[in-house]
Amino acid sequence: MVDHGRISDLRHEIREYEEYISELEEACAFIDRTRVEMRDDNEEPLMRFDISSAGAWEGVLENDAENEKSEIICGISTSLSRASEFISDAQRIIETLHERISDCEREIESLESAQDSYY
Repeated sequence: MVDHGRISDLRHEIREYEEYISELEEACAFIDRTRVEMRDDNEEPLMRFDISSAGAWEGVLENDAENEKSEIICGISTSLSRASEFISDAQRIIETLHERISDCEREIESLESAQDSYY
């Protein structure tokens, strides 16, 4: 006898997994856009900016400004790296969810096949 409740539960699981995947993909896309903007709008211009070329920035003030610049660039780089790590982790989770969807689909096929052979 076919377990219609189990098939219904599996289809519900698939829908939940698909929703999780959609949410993760949206989060990854947002983070990737933000990461690109952060790099293009902040890190690269800051790295190109030469503080020493301004005549007022000499000696200690120039060194302090260069140190601050280096700390900001380091912070941006760390944030970019963490964003990339998040995207990689999310992609691994998405792959796992796709595998679970495949498992559910195989079980549904098996249950439906059993139903066909029963009748």
